[in-house]
Amino acid sequence: MVVVAILSLAAAFFVPRFLKHQIQRRQEECHKNLRALHETEKDYYQKKNMFATDMASLGWKPSGNAIYEYEFIPSPPPKNGYLFRCTGNIDKDQTIDEAQIDETGQISQIVDDTKK
Repeated sequence: MVVVAILSLAAAFFVPRFLKHQIQRRQEECHKNLRALHETEKDYYQKKNMFATDMASLGWKPSGNAIYEYEFIPSPPPKNGYLFRCTGNIDKDQTIDEAQIDETGQISQIVDDTKK
């Protein structure tokens, strides 16, 4: 009986930590892919001397299980930059995780689904 109680306490402590760690790893996939998109866009700019007008022209595909959806958002003149955004439901709740990267390489976490 004591063993069952100890195992129950251990599970109550470690399972939530494990699940939070899994969610954070999924969010890292988004940030990694945003950085890859940024590098691909920089390469495109060096070759063509202009930013891409859509993701198809970059020929980029996400790595991993593709939990997130990725989109390209062009910046209007005079900035002529870009934003790449990823959105995904990483823990099956109502909150959608959302992050973006701009032409400076700065990642902004718009909605953080790991914070509760």
